[in-house]
Amino acid sequence: MKVLFVGAQLDKGGGEAFQSLQLFHELRKSVDGEYLCLRSVGPHYDLLEQEGIRVVGRLRMPQGIWDLRSAIREKRGDWDIVQVFDVYFALPAVYLARAYPRTVLFGIDPITELGWRYKSLGYGVAKLGLPVLLRETNLVVNSPALAVNYLRYSPIFIPNGVDCGRFDPLPEKAEARRLLNLDPKARIILWLGKAIYAKRIDWLFETLRRIPDSLVVAVGGYNEEHYGDRYLRDIQAQYSDVAARAKFMGEVPDAQLALYFAAADVFAFPSRFEGMPNALMEAMAAALPVVASDIPPHRVLIRPGENGFLAQDPVEFAEKVSALLNDPDLASRVGAKARKVVREEFTFDRACRRYLDLYRQLIALS
Repeated sequence: MKVLFVGAQLDKGGGEAFQSLQLFHELRKSVDGEYLCLRSVGPHYDLLEQEGIRVVGRLRMPQGIWDLRSAIREKRGDWDIVQVFDVYFALPAVYLARAYPRTVLFGIDPITELGWRYKSLGYGVAKLGLPVLLRETNLVVNSPALAVNYLRYSPIFIPNGVDCGRFDPLPEKAEARRLLNLDPKARIILWLGKAIYAKRIDWLFETLRRIPDSLVVAVGGYNEEHYGDRYLRDIQAQYSDVAARAKFMGEVPDAQLALYFAAADVFAFPSRFEGMPNALMEAMAAALPVVASDIPPHRVLIRPGENGFLAQDPVEFAEKVSALLNDPDLASRVGAKARKVVREEFTFDRACRRYLDLYRQLIALS
């Protein structure tokens, strides 16, 4: 089976990029595949040098779409199915190249994201453009909440998978903190993501106010294209009394994430909206007790009080984090159960089997 994978900005990093790359490598164990993508100005340029990745242009609008389209047309007929991992560049390129059969993965609701990012203009473009781009396209979503939003397209639900082997074994907490130069005695709350409005990091700062001896360690970008660092600077100014206790580490190599999971006491994830967040799933796979915002995708992963906690406001969020920090036995039980659930229900092996089954069905119908 030959599969042409088409994405965009792998080197910018982020949950969707890493998820697509890990899926690509896992699926290549069973299919003949190549990944076409674009180069951005991101810090993870080494990802573009991995086997099977082909960079065909730069991440710029609209030229990037045409670069991807040209590369797809060059390979016309040299695939059994096309797998699209990016909505903004790859999906229009595949549509314009008239590449069939094709399937596209929605890792987050593009209408919500474009509406939030570009206000009414982005919302309008997405509402008008998506019905056209999704014609004769098989839609895959990674959360039931996304499936509900796109019922008219008969979406196929395939949850994200986690490469649990990346966290076996984890180093001891003291050793991880030594290697990362973190306070060995601090009560560390870990957060992973991009410091943008959708991630609602003000809840983290509110938690710092309510737990005086805690420290937030934030891993991920905080000066993002289209966003800048205005949101973070505004939050730091608003919470100037506790800003010094939030350490923003910036982007780190993917291989180093296990150290941060090992060094932390609690993982906090207060996003406004998500798809099926890799960061949360990986923290759970690493047996780190989690507290997340009470939104539909998180409810798929977290059974409150059993393998994590959900919160509807910043006060409740801080209370749940405090409960885990103050009760090591509770934290250990919750973390162990989180690890068990992810490793039984959200593995890469299971996700890849679902994709392969889908590809075979679509090829048989084409």
